[in-house]
Amino acid sequence: MNTKAQTLFMIGVALFVMAGIIVYVSLSSPGVYKEVETLPQTSASQSLAVDEKAKSSISQEETTAKYKTETNVTYPLNINTATIDELVTISGLGESRASAIIEYREYLGGYTSVEQIKEISGIGESTYAKLAPYLTV
Repeated sequence: MNTKAQTLFMIGVALFVMAGIIVYVSLSSPGVYKEVETLPQTSASQSLAVDEKAKSSISQEETTAKYKTETNVTYPLNINTATIDELVTISGLGESRASAIIEYREYLGGYTSVEQIKEISGIGESTYAKLAPYLTV
């Protein structure tokens, strides 16, 4: 009887240790995170300019729906001069990507080719293929 109690005790300890390991691994594993669009490293003054642009884009986003129907846009749009209101008129291009295009334009000092928008996170080959006919430099 003594050996049976010891065996059950050891099995209980082993299960407890395994449960502890499983909890530790599950809590220490990285979770699922929302992908955030990032731009290349900038200096402090450039990041302040981007922050100011992001703050002003909030008010622009509120009025974008109004301008989307009222703006008469001719294509292709010059991405070096296009506004967020003009960019969002392109099918498949929302406010966040339009503002990212403008922010990256300010970071670069102007685009030299339309293909440079592929350097923006979230704009890959397929998205570029849909947008390219509507854009120019």
